[in-house]
Amino acid sequence: MSNERDRRVARKTFLGTTALAASAAALAACKSRASSNRDRKLGHIIYPVLTPDLYDYAGMMAKIRTQNPHKQLFPATAAIVQPSTGSAAVFMHMQFAMNGYEFSLPGKAKLATLGVLSGSAIVFALNDAMWRKYGIGQRFDLAEINEYYRATSNLDPRSAPDDPKGLYQDWSAQAVLKRGGSFMACHHAMTYFATDCAMRHDQSPKSVLDEWMANMLPGFMIVPSGITAVQLAAENGWKIYPAG
Repeated sequence: MSNERDRRVARKTFLGTTALAASAAALAACKSRASSNRDRKLGHIIYPVLTPDLYDYAGMMAKIRTQNPHKQLFPATAAIVQPSTGSAAVFMHMQFAMNGYEFSLPGKAKLATLGVLSGSAIVFALNDAMWRKYGIGQRFDLAEINEYYRATSNLDPRSAPDDPKGLYQDWSAQAVLKRGGSFMACHHAMTYFATDCAMRHDQSPKSVLDEWMANMLPGFMIVPSGITAVQLAAENGWKIYPAG
């Protein structure tokens, strides 16, 4: 009886050890493959050149040629978040500028603002589905979803400027858009990071780029390149304030 029990225990131990070893081997292989993908060079990337018929050229120029004499451009080249508040720096800067013009100067002048996203900042233009599917938050040390877009207020322009729950203390992209701000996203940056993401997820760069382009958030406009938009804005009198 004792020998039979010992044999059962030995077999159970063997099976458990074998299963554990197999799991460890599978996990190691997975990590090795993921590490290999991370370390792989992207190689020569083709950055498609967008001709005027391939994007909203008229819409881009309409925003850039605004008749408002007060206009400030915020180029953002990295997905920077203020650590203490979890707010995206580019949206905060735009709100600060608009608040200053509207409430801190006589005459309550309105300031036109334009955020041009390039570099890793272009992820702020993508919806939650893309953030979840491609682990964007983990990739760039951000939140799991694009919470930086969503309003934290009711977006009521009648709120007091110092109301902590009001529009003017709301550091989201939706709050900026509510006040007339605009956003442009660099197609070259989108191409680069879509290629990087495709490599990490064993997909084709084109399929990821096409998916990202179809999942941009409302209020964000694709432009051929961020530096082109910045130059055009400068030629049209916009003052430039780098926002990261």
